[in-house]
Amino acid sequence: MKRDIQFVGVAPSVHALAHSPTSWTIVLACVAILAAFWQTAGSIVAIWIRSETFAHGFVIIPLCVWLAFRRRDALATVDVKPWWPGVAFVFAAGALWFVGAKADANVVQQFALAFMLQATIVTIIGIRAARILAFPLSFLLFAVPFGEFCVPTLMDWTADFTIIALRATGIPVYREANHFIIPSGSWSVVEGCSGIRYIIASVMIGTIYASVAYRSVTRRALFVAASIVVPVIANWMRAYLIVMIAHLSSMRLATGIDHIIYGWIFFGLVMLLLFWIGSFWQEQAPASALPFGWRIPTRTTDARTMRAQIAAACVALALAAVWQPIEAAVGGEVQGDPVVPPIAASAGWTRVPIVDDTKEWTPRYTGFATMLRQRFAKDGREVSVYVAYYRHQEEGHRLVTSVNMLTEPNNWQWHSTSTSPETIAWGSRTLKADRSEILGTKERLEALSFFWIGGHVTASAYEAKALQAIANVLGRGDDAALVVMYTPKQDAGDAARRTLDEFARAMSPSIEAALVKAREGGR
Repeated sequence: MKRDIQFVGVAPSVHALAHSPTSWTIVLACVAILAAFWQTAGSIVAIWIRSETFAHGFVIIPLCVWLAFRRRDALATVDVKPWWPGVAFVFAAGALWFVGAKADANVVQQFALAFMLQATIVTIIGIRAARILAFPLSFLLFAVPFGEFCVPTLMDWTADFTIIALRATGIPVYREANHFIIPSGSWSVVEGCSGIRYIIASVMIGTIYASVAYRSVTRRALFVAASIVVPVIANWMRAYLIVMIAHLSSMRLATGIDHIIYGWIFFGLVMLLLFWIGSFWQEQAPASALPFGWRIPTRTTDARTMRAQIAAACVALALAAVWQPIEAAVGGEVQGDPVVPPIAASAGWTRVPIVDDTKEWTPRYTGFATMLRQRFAKDGREVSVYVAYYRHQEEGHRLVTSVNMLTEPNNWQWHSTSTSPETIAWGSRTLKADRSEILGTKERLEALSFFWIGGHVTASAYEAKALQAIANVLGRGDDAALVVMYTPKQDAGDAARRTLDEFARAMSPSIEAALVKAREGGR
């Protein structure tokens, strides 16, 4: 009886894969797309290089290849031929890239590039083969640097848990935002304390483990969920234990480099425990699976199928690359440098000089084209207006980015103790703004802030990005601004709140007029 399965060794199996026409078609198509969108691909690699959080990106593609190679036996049982409806998904991914380009949203462009690669591969190999390679194809999304938007929330959760645990231990704590003081010293929950590195690493490793160790979709989903929840809770415990070690050692331990070392050791132990517990529910590979080095004789790709795959790859590449010239053609108006004119006094509010601008609180926004700060007074009350105006937005000169914020998380001189969305009166209409309490070393401020995007007002960063994309597509330019109104807060009452609300209602026409003149002045 002739054997259907034969031992051929590792090298012949790899050799056959490397010389597969389908493999070469996929490789060349993906390289062509990466070359066409080299700026987006380069932005991904640049983040891998400069950020330790996303340094794992360098191993994602090799892991995808390895995960696909593990499914070679199943692939040998299906016909690998083009799936032409896939080109529609390539075109849609290109459209998403175009929207991201017009909104100056790097992460949208980066995900769109990953979707283009996935859709191109599916178009070439067909839907049946794509089902077999669903996990390796999906795993490619881990190459996109994503997740930093969670950092502020994770920092808040870590600070909340640490302070609750310290107080439960009997240690008195004085807290201001994410800064707190205990009898042995002062602490700040900064970006490195958020645990985002642990969580991203845990989810990536946990996803691979779930795919390899389990066959059941339910078990895989539960383990991936555990790989998200466990490191979050572990990071809370890590932060609390580090503070306790430092406190009990009179600040001699866990305050320098050992602070980081203890954190990674603790994370490693937690992950080992997670995998050890998960191993009790491990499922055996199906009987049809082949050990490494064994393979089923593959189907031969005939000349007709090979030509169809090459044609599919060319069509997919053309439909992806067409968005590059479209993006270049659909540009905004060519404008000069903006100038924001002074805001006119109105409704009894009079302009007063700022004695020393260097001592003023300044929002941590960078890359703007121009900035305006003015102060107004009425009946012994003072309100300041800060405007950061943006035009010709590009890398390093964008309004809405993860690095632009009202205060720095680890800055003791000025820090935000609370921020909440609120509806305020703005002239004859209402709008959503963020109300924040800013604490300085010598004073406390109440602030209202929002984005002005070509005449539209919003407090949402996501809505601001969408409005920018629409304005760019319609050729209206990318003019945008941050507007902040703030006033001293003398006590725990709501006098400062009432002052800001009155000022916003009365001065909104003058502020709007200044912004409109700045936008029209560059035409």
